[in-house]
Amino acid sequence: MYVLETESAAEKFCREHQVAVPQLTSIDESLHYLKGESRYRVERSFDRLQQGFREFLLTIAEVDLSDLKSRHYSGYKLHHYTQQGQLKIARAFRKVRLLSKAFPQSITEREFLRIDRRGK
Repeated sequence: MYVLETESAAEKFCREHQVAVPQLTSIDESLHYLKGESRYRVERSFDRLQQGFREFLLTIAEVDLSDLKSRHYSGYKLHHYTQQGQLKIARAFRKVRLLSKAFPQSITEREFLRIDRRGK
């Protein structure tokens, strides 16, 4: 016996019970959706930041309470911020990247202690 329907049983159930079905375009999006994460890489990365790094970035961004969508939000997630707050965070991240590019790759703390004494 062949099934001629193009709609799966799950799709039919969702339609009948008015369950919203997300439109996912790739297996990666599906995996992030199942884990309860955003499908957008920047939002996922921000949400996963360690607390110290997040606080550092938010300090550089100079965000304040007016940049939060609600005063009840913690600010730990990117979607907690208004569009203006998100743009402040994006600009702060760009500053961090530019600062990082100003130095050679793979430098160590010890190299900051090496000072050429010619200027004395």
